[in-house]
Order: sequence, then structure tokens, then C-alpha cells
Amino acid sequence: MAKLPRILFISAPVGAGHIRAAQAVSLALCKHNIHIETKMANVFDFFNPYIGEWILKVYLRILKIFPQLYGMAYSWGNDSYLALAGRKIISSYLARRMEKYILAYNPTVIICTHATPAGLVAHLIKKNKIEMTIVAVVTDFVVHRLWIYPEIEHYIVANEHMRDMLVGYGIKYNGIEVMGIPVDEKFSIVSGKEQIVSELQFNPNVKTILVMGGGEGMLPMDDIVLCCENINITLQMIVVTGHNKSIYNKLVQLQPSLRKTVRILRHVDNVNELMAASDLIISKPGGMTCAETLCQGLPMLIYCPIPGQEEANTNYLVKCQAALRADSLEEIQVIIKRLFIEEPEQLIAMRQNALAISQPMSAPQIAEYIVNFV
Repeated sequence: MAKLPRILFISAPVGAGHIRAAQAVSLALCKHNIHIETKMANVFDFFNPYIGEWILKVYLRILKIFPQLYGMAYSWGNDSYLALAGRKIISSYLARRMEKYILAYNPTVIICTHATPAGLVAHLIKKNKIEMTIVAVVTDFVVHRLWIYPEIEHYIVANEHMRDMLVGYGIKYNGIEVMGIPVDEKFSIVSGKEQIVSELQFNPNVKTILVMGGGEGMLPMDDIVLCCENINITLQMIVVTGHNKSIYNKLVQLQPSLRKTVRILRHVDNVNELMAASDLIISKPGGMTCAETLCQGLPMLIYCPIPGQEEANTNYLVKCQAALRADSLEEIQVIIKRLFIEEPEQLIAMRQNALAISQPMSAPQIAEYIVNFV
């Protein structure tokens, strides 16, 4: 019996969005193509486990304490030839660990949803260690130079500007598809708001704000809740703290003293429903969160984006008038008053603009594109 075509997804746990993107495409593939086998891999699996854990801890610590350092590193990696040389040295070391895994699984197609595995796979192709189709799925609204490798012939990006950037770096135009950031199909369905609001025991006639800080709960959500508490208008809030136990405990202790209705949640699997129940989201601008928010047509208020891809994502969404940016708690108050009281038509326009640039069918379109290679 002939073996099924195999598709290997390689991602990285540096932010949950890269993995969610891979899962969205994998689910779309398996839903419509029963004669395809898929497998998920984490690039950290090819490191010493202590090294991978250390890298993740340092990354999160930098984002929390000194985000400007991350921004400097991001810019340096985008512009410096020394950074590109360093990339080659690191790739040559780490790629050896990945090579055995890939050869053992022997996939027909490899899909990378993070720049690091894309670089390792490109190195193996350059050294003639593997020979298969590689597809890079970029999960932000901008392309960092660490994504760009001539050995990768197929790129999927979120917008035409990203395609132009890749062409400027020597990637062939006809190898770049503008299909969006792949999100789970549940974000393509606008859930019934009334039922979700009822389950939350919320007032359907009161504006609802959703506060999220990514899987790690990186925003100062207690400060944001207090900020909204002090706005002299009727509001209700949903706060998703993710895996951040510290911020969850702070909010639980704070809750009894709050006048406004606030639901405090940990990690959840129904973000799409929470978005459907909300009128505004205050969040970090990770690529996946932004893509999911656009598909739900939810206006976005981005608070203090980290320099680097978060700032680039913010600039894109603000330019498209689907989001607003606040760099202080005072600005959050001003913007909420404007959207909910003074200029509610702007909130309606932001919702329309979000839907206009959303790409809810990205995952099945990418899946269909990949099937052509198998």
C-alpha cells in the first residue's frame, strides 16, 4: 500500500500565534483531504531542552522588563550584514539536529510558520541535505529579513506590501502568494452575540471591552481595568489573563472593589465567542491576535506595542483604520470616551474597516495551495 503524502509543520513556541497558524492550516488540510498525513514539530525540540527553556525565559523577561532591547535587536537583525552572518553560523549548528528528524519522517512538503525553522530548513536545502517543497507562512503584517532565504521558493504573506518587500530582497514574484495569516475556521463564523452575552451574565445594552495580553498575559491588565473603572461611563469587561498567574491573582483580589462588571478568565478556548460579545478589544498586536480580531470585525485598541513586529503590525492596522494606538492609560480613557460617547460612528467605521481587510478563508486557501504540491 502506497504511503500517504506527508506534510510537516515546523513552528516555534515564541508566542502562541506561530503554532496556532500551523494548526489552522493543518486542520484545514485534514478536513478536506483524507489522503494526506500531517505532523506538527516544534523547533525547540531540536535543541537541548534546557537551552530551549532558557531561550524562552530570556525572551519573555526581555519583553517584560526591557522591550526596547528587543526592538533594537529586531532592527539590527533587519539591517546588519553582521547579523546575517551570525544567522548562518547558528543555522549550520542547529540544522544538524533537525536533519535527522526530517529525513526520518520524509515529508513531501515542509511548512514553516516561524523564521527560525525557515532558516534551518533553508540551510539544509543549500547544503543538499534535503530535497522537498518548502512553504514559509509569515504570521505578521510585515516581513523581517530573517524570513528571507533564496532557497525557499514559496512564501505566503498577509498583504501586497509584504510581497513587494520580498521581491525587493530577490524572492521571485510568482513564488509569493497574498493569502493572509491563517486563523482557525471558527473565527470565520460570527457567533450569536446575544447568547454569549447572556452566558456571561452581561447586560446586552452595555458596551463590552475585551482585554487580552496574548498567551502569556503580557499587558498590565490590572492597571487597564482600573483605568477603565475610572471612566465615567457604563462599561462591562472581559479580561483574559492567559498563563499569567500573577496578573490573574491581582485581578481576583481587585475584583470585589470594582463598580463595573468584570469577568476574569485564565487561558480559554473560546476567544472567538468572547470577541463576538465585545465592542472593543484592548490587546497586544501579535500577528495572529490581529488576524483573528479582524475576522471578527472587532475594533482594536493597541496599548504600548513592543518595538519590532508589534509596532509594525500596529502601524499597518492604524493605517487601515481598523485599530487605534494608546501609549498611556490616559490615552485609553480618552479613546474609549470618544468611541463610545462622543464619536460612536468611528467605532462603526473601524468595525467595517476590520472586516474589509480580514481574510477569514486564509487557512483553507493555503491548504488548497499546498495540496497542489502533493
